[in-house]
Amino acid sequence: MKCQHIGDICLIKSQDKKLAQEILNKFPRFKTVCWQGRISGKYRKPKIKVLAGDRNTETMHKEVGCLFKLDAAKIMWSKGNHEERKRIVKIAKNNDIVLDMFAGIGYWTIPLAKKVKKTYAIELNPFSFKYLEENIRLNRLSNVTAIKGNCSKVIPNVKADRIIMGLLPSPKKYLPAAKKILKKGGVIHYHCLSIEKIPKGFKLLSKRKIKSYAPKINHIVLDLMLCREAG
Repeated sequence: MKCQHIGDICLIKSQDKKLAQEILNKFPRFKTVCWQGRISGKYRKPKIKVLAGDRNTETMHKEVGCLFKLDAAKIMWSKGNHEERKRIVKIAKNNDIVLDMFAGIGYWTIPLAKKVKKTYAIELNPFSFKYLEENIRLNRLSNVTAIKGNCSKVIPNVKADRIIMGLLPSPKKYLPAAKKILKKGGVIHYHCLSIEKIPKGFKLLSKRKIKSYAPKINHIVLDLMLCREAG
């Protein structure tokens, strides 16, 4: 049976309460078992139903040496991004200034901030922003500036070496804002679907599959550099 764990919460695709209780009995590390349906809406809120255990869906998840506090009933957690999070931390440089345009609870910001010089994290969802600020404190980070708002309107007045654009199905309409602060020779990590073409005016440095999104369509990440700066 396929399942996902977020901290001490187990998410399954079945609504079988008997199965949920069996999971709790067999795996004492879980406090709650939930059915997870579709993720939808402006804030990408998951559809969750508690099947067994504690009805409190707030949890603490640990990944890549970082702590992430969140409410699994209000905020999604994508396990498919795990390897990409590790890759970004590996290729980032110590002196990098990073902009995370759709920061969520700090999925990219938190691990990156432990390595780079400075990170700016923008998030519109009030639930996510609350946990973003809390996760910055939990991980004792002093080099992160959290900004609440629409990332096309609240872009900081800096020059970024690296910009994370982790918005599906496409962050294309936010590229003008990203271009304004991308440093010469800087890289945009552009998350989109495999049916999307490389944005005009950019050179493709690398392309990686993250996970399946729909039949014959994948979630991919493109590492992009402005053409006029690539040569």
